[in-house]
Amino acid sequence: MKRVFIAAALLLAGAGYLYMQTTVPAPPLAARMPGGALLYLEAPNFGQTLRDWDGSAVKSAWLASANYATFSRSNLFLKLQEVYGQYGAAAGFEPGLKSVIEIAGTDSALALYGIRDVEFLYISRVPESALTRSELWALRDKFQQRQAGGVPFYLRIDPASHRTVAFAFVQGYLLLATRDDLVAQSLELFAGATNPSVATDRWYREAASRAGRPGELRLVMNLESLVKTTYFRSYWVERNASQIARYWTGIADVRRTAQELVETRSFLRVPEQVPAPPAFVSDVVALVPPGAGVYKAWQPESPEQVASLVVARLIGSRPQQAVDWRFAPGAAMPDAQAGTEADLETSIDEPPLPQDPGFSGAVAAIANLNIAGPVLLVEASAPVGGPFVRMPTVVVLDGSSPWNRDTVRAALSTAAGDLWSTAQLGAGWTGATAGRHPVDRLDGLGTLAFAIDARRLFLANDLTLLAAVLDRTAIAPSARSLTYAAGFRHSPESGNYNRIMTALDFGAARGEAPAFFSGDLASLGRTLGSISEISIARTEIGTVTSETVSYHLR
Repeated sequence: MKRVFIAAALLLAGAGYLYMQTTVPAPPLAARMPGGALLYLEAPNFGQTLRDWDGSAVKSAWLASANYATFSRSNLFLKLQEVYGQYGAAAGFEPGLKSVIEIAGTDSALALYGIRDVEFLYISRVPESALTRSELWALRDKFQQRQAGGVPFYLRIDPASHRTVAFAFVQGYLLLATRDDLVAQSLELFAGATNPSVATDRWYREAASRAGRPGELRLVMNLESLVKTTYFRSYWVERNASQIARYWTGIADVRRTAQELVETRSFLRVPEQVPAPPAFVSDVVALVPPGAGVYKAWQPESPEQVASLVVARLIGSRPQQAVDWRFAPGAAMPDAQAGTEADLETSIDEPPLPQDPGFSGAVAAIANLNIAGPVLLVEASAPVGGPFVRMPTVVVLDGSSPWNRDTVRAALSTAAGDLWSTAQLGAGWTGATAGRHPVDRLDGLGTLAFAIDARRLFLANDLTLLAAVLDRTAIAPSARSLTYAAGFRHSPESGNYNRIMTALDFGAARGEAPAFFSGDLASLGRTLGSISEISIARTEIGTVTSETVSYHLR
């Protein structure tokens, strides 16, 4: 009997092995999405992700926040609500989150084809038993029935808005779209047609080949087509279409652990936009102390850019000019060049910024130093009583050769002298210490100090933060070849941030809308209070820009 059981087990194992060898795995959902999409989003277990969000404290806090209240009155939200209502009328009901979860299965993907009309196709592996219990399936008798790829699908058009809702169920997958042709083309792909699909689009293929294992969410971006879309440029919050235009495709994966959320991104540059090999910032990132609130390390475009940063952060701010959009600018004085081809760069929609020889002179004095290589900016916050908060700042510069103390002192004296009065300059430069390190210190309108370590120049307005940075000069840098790095430590900085925002909103009109800084933005910070720190690390190799964004949880 024992031998019979062993023989049966071997036969079953052999049959299973042969089945695995002869069964063709299901193609990815991108191969079943018609080509030409702008964005492609996929999730291996979309239903579970939605259930996690629905039961999260973050969702509850955000819906009750001033930030959500403001967003719900925004132009973008109202337009989306209008489109949502129109598609709800076409479907015969307006689905809430519960209805969406009903038709959110495991393997799922969504492709966006149009921004203005929110044209998309959604595919999800849903058990037939779950689908038949959904409100969408219950209303199928009110839909017209069509066929594509040998499979029936359902179609309904709202006569008022002409919005379309179409859906089908095939091979265990629900297809739901806002255009009937998208469902029809997808059914043909399910039936084995060789029509163009997202998987065969070059922007998807090239991006996916650069990425590793898919995360809990994966977003693939047809950036070349996106930046040409008027509605993307109008509604994209970042307003950085010119920067995005450097890339023609990109991909991002999100993964969760108990300690952090990690987003990994890869972007492919347009061949004409490939920069010169960038400098690495790993060495200066090692100087960031644990007490820093914000830091950024990057390769600047010019010495003038660095000089403007140093002057604005440590010596004196750039003059500001308020522009009232309700009034046209005053007429300029007659100029022989006005309106000629030599005057093409003159802006006509607002008056020119006032010339400030003090700020310009200070920038010129710093720019004359031998600035080369990456720059590190480290900042923190410290309350000084009442609503006031100091911003300790350290800027670390690399030089093309070892720094000369007298040359640095002379340049800083000139810069400070252009913005500070003689009385504000005090007694001039004095010796001081920052921890165990000797520094030169100028006490005038504020504190200006510097220290030199061979080819590194440390500039600061606070000796405590400067000492914390200098104490890390012996720390070995990371082995990663980073070309950009930045971080924000949300937990220690949120209290001082709220203090500053409340001061900025002092005297602001109190109406139905919350105060922008202390109400709207501060409430978003409280909603995301579980995030203790955010860090960004970037590397660039040839045409590929790779980024890792980490959200560290409390």
